[in-house]
Amino acid sequence: MVNRNLSRILLTCLCLTSGFVSGFGLLAAASHSRTSVVSVRAISADSDAPLEGRPVAGQAAIDIAMTYYKISRPSDANKPLFDSELKDRGLTVKSSWFGKTQVYIGPSAFANWAMLGSTLAHEVEVHCNQNFPMIFIKDRLGLDGTSDAEREAYRYEITNASRFGLSGRDAGLIAATVEYYYPRGK
Repeated sequence: MVNRNLSRILLTCLCLTSGFVSGFGLLAAASHSRTSVVSVRAISADSDAPLEGRPVAGQAAIDIAMTYYKISRPSDANKPLFDSELKDRGLTVKSSWFGKTQVYIGPSAFANWAMLGSTLAHEVEVHCNQNFPMIFIKDRLGLDGTSDAEREAYRYEITNASRFGLSGRDAGLIAATVEYYYPRGK
């Protein structure tokens, strides 16, 4: 039994550092918010079991959430990356008109698994599919291109709150963010 558990732990460490996903499931690590203990369990790609605890801020948690929440990344977008210096939950940038879109995820997105999944969907499923040149042109013409893009992405998060398991409090904070930073008609 001890050897079997040790084998699982070693395999998990290997999988999490290499971003490995097998056909049998994703090995996930979830830290418990009140302890420094990390629990390890297998999560089926079709599992409805919620991820537990608070994710450890880093690339491994991003990769786990992308798989668990089945977040669809467009072909013209790079894999989302963890940025420990980012002050916002997420940031999506396009370096050139024809370059690939890059998503960065900051530490504040790791409040819980639901918020991490919601943030990734906001950035990857919405912003990566938006027309950056049109947003830029609308901004230059004073037509609120960026504000409209953000409202769309936050609306997507709120509409998909149950998909990610967002609490009413978290969904309310997202709605308040939209109203404060991107109010209509201002």
